[in-house]
Amino acid sequence: MGLRMTDTMTRHRLDGGVPVLSVTRPGHRLTAISLTLGSGARHDPPQAAGAFHLLEHLLMSAPLRGGRSVAERIERLGGVCNAQTGPESLVLHAQILTDHAPTVATMLCEALVSPVIDDAILDSERRVVLQEIAAASADPADVVQDAILGALFPRHPLGSPVAGDVASVRSVTLGQLIAARQGALDHGPVVVSCVGGLPADELHAALDAGGLTGCRPGAPVVRAAGGRPAPLRCAPEPAWPPTFAWMIAGARAPAAHDPDRFASILLGHLLGSSPCSLLYRRLRGEQGLAYAFRAWSRSYSDCGAWRFMAGVDVGNGPRLLDTVRQTLAEVAQQGPDSESHRAAVQQASTQVLMEAESSIDRSLSSGIHYTLTGQMWDPAEDISHLRRVTAEEVAAAAASVLDSLVVVTRSGGA
Repeated sequence: MGLRMTDTMTRHRLDGGVPVLSVTRPGHRLTAISLTLGSGARHDPPQAAGAFHLLEHLLMSAPLRGGRSVAERIERLGGVCNAQTGPESLVLHAQILTDHAPTVATMLCEALVSPVIDDAILDSERRVVLQEIAAASADPADVVQDAILGALFPRHPLGSPVAGDVASVRSVTLGQLIAARQGALDHGPVVVSCVGGLPADELHAALDAGGLTGCRPGAPVVRAAGGRPAPLRCAPEPAWPPTFAWMIAGARAPAAHDPDRFASILLGHLLGSSPCSLLYRRLRGEQGLAYAFRAWSRSYSDCGAWRFMAGVDVGNGPRLLDTVRQTLAEVAQQGPDSESHRAAVQQASTQVLMEAESSIDRSLSSGIHYTLTGQMWDPAEDISHLRRVTAEEVAAAAASVLDSLVVVTRSGGA
């Protein structure tokens, strides 16, 4: 299982120092472009949780010179665009016809470097974000995901919801947003990643025209704001709601630069939603305890979070959690059986290839990985790491998760 040689990523720097990562696929009629700031919810100003998420909305919606927003302009060209904020990143991205890619690259730079933000557009987008928060708070599947991060990282920026809360979003000022954007450009990494038919020289010219050459990014990788999370204390047993609920059992996981993260990824597949996972057989095939569930591991700059999430009907919660713990204990004591281990490696490797072959996913993953590690994402190297993970290393990952497992539940909008 490998990648085409034409998929080799190259790295160049603009005159100001901004790294540009590109994969040129000659003849491809589509190109994906991402601009990644290595600043996110973890870097929100004090008492202004949700500031970077609100800034994301403003950058995509604020008018550029000429009156229309970057989002409207890109979609008038037939492209698709969006933005996303995470704990440690803010990304503007688009996928467009290669013929329009230089124009769109310039517009994305202008949206980031010289946005036209005023109180009117802030008030408009603030209302939109408040509606987004209201929708999320009404969905227990969303609420429980914020809750587990709050439980894994108490009193730490990583435990704060990316979108903030109603009170914090209402209190964010225009001055705070302008300062946050400038601070991200001055003190954190800024990375451009491009995958598709656009040649590198045309990309560089477009970025220069958009003003990105003048940016001089500070730190080469994400600043770990808030310091390393303090050790966790023993967590109480969860309270099971008297209705259908969502449960997440989670634990801290290795950081983005830690090779142990690959064992944590495989553990997610071993306990995930695939019919060949260990838990699928038990939860669906044998006990009928859950219909919807999944497991995954995500790495941050200095730590990570492993999670198992399931929808739980009334009365099934304790049995389901016991089954999860029992399965983790078996893997910790014996390691995965060879057949399950091979299946997990195949699933994880295929997931890497799917990201690599998709222009937009490759662009997004490359930018975020670079801001976290300072290194280019090499899908072939990831697959090689996954294949080298031993059963003993997976057992150690399971033991670590089981030893510090935190469980939260949510029902309704609470």
